[in-house]
Amino acid sequence: MGATPFSIFTENFNQLRYISTLNEYLIEQANALYGNVWILQEDNSPVHTGKVAKAWKSQFVPHRINWPPNSPDLAPIENLCGVFKRRLMVRAPKTVEQLKKGIIEIWQSFDPEFIRPFCLSMEKRIKLCLKNKGGKIRY
Repeated sequence: MGATPFSIFTENFNQLRYISTLNEYLIEQANALYGNVWILQEDNSPVHTGKVAKAWKSQFVPHRINWPPNSPDLAPIENLCGVFKRRLMVRAPKTVEQLKKGIIEIWQSFDPEFIRPFCLSMEKRIKLCLKNKGGKIRY
């Protein structure tokens, strides 16, 4: 468990850029850390679900979670993003360079032990969601 390297993109994100990003920042690191047992969880963005991206992932991503459309945001990254945004707001960057620097520094400050509870809470989140008949949950 842990964070992958972080990169800031200023261009539009499409399927080809997504594949390139996975290839550059995720595949090698995930395989080195977890072998062939890691799981990619993504939402239903067209960037993730397009034919080109699906075909590429079928070759290079060992396991994927089929995420239902219009589902609640249960992914651990949602909570991490909340922490991230609060930390960035405290810095109150005034320039694009300050913003980029703050983003990178905050991301690098997230160690695996900080991230672990977000990931380990998935079972509880899913049970709460099922209990709420698929509706939003407070978590």
